[in-house]
Amino acid sequence: MTDVVAFDDVLIKALREAKNVVFFTGAGASAESGIPTFRSGADGLWGDFDMEDYATSEGFTRNPKKVWQWYRDRRQDMADLQPNTAHNVIARWQKKASNVTVITQNIDNFHQDAGSDHVIELHGNIHQFKCLNDHPVVASSVNTLDEPPLCEICGSLVRPDVVWFNEPLPQEAFEHAEMFSRESSVFVAVGCSMDVYPAAFLPAFAASSGAYLIQINPEVSAFDKYAHTLRGKAGEVLPQLWLAVWGEVFS
Repeated sequence: MTDVVAFDDVLIKALREAKNVVFFTGAGASAESGIPTFRSGADGLWGDFDMEDYATSEGFTRNPKKVWQWYRDRRQDMADLQPNTAHNVIARWQKKASNVTVITQNIDNFHQDAGSDHVIELHGNIHQFKCLNDHPVVASSVNTLDEPPLCEICGSLVRPDVVWFNEPLPQEAFEHAEMFSRESSVFVAVGCSMDVYPAAFLPAFAASSGAYLIQINPEVSAFDKYAHTLRGKAGEVLPQLWLAVWGEVFS
């Protein structure tokens, strides 16, 4: 049975009257779809795989075929998974209200699959590709290959268009994320650990401009002392929040 979450009047008023809303999602938002989080430990992806081998440019240089096949296998694993209720509520929120922006640390494309049409991807997208010189590559031509092809423009190896450890975030994406965070009147963090930087700076940017901060998270995070925290899974809390704000059952 889903726990009923209590919402206070200040929170509901803030969302109803918000001129600009940001939904900022992390690994916890997609975990309910069956995608393991990327944290270390028994229930995290890097509990089974060495990130130095599979999620660094050095690992790709050492063994590009091994890394390429690993990401191909991850895409195949995702093929049977779907966006969950959290993604669907956020997509509907974009349709219901004006000026709603989605910023995500996830690489699974689930926000777009659910129907969101303004998504800033801070860490890339596992279904997209680029070469080592950043030329974009058509996904349909390389998605299922057994080893990385060469870029038709410059001849360098093609890699997944995701941000690996020790790589900077895409400059344009982060600049847009910072801008929308600073312009937000309500900033909602969903399933974020708040320990991955520089993405974790975004709530501070929002707060500096006076935004009302909300967190939806079943786990304790560093954001607890700054935000109005709704403790629970996103797929359970967001439909209740939808009902409280819009007065209609989400279905």
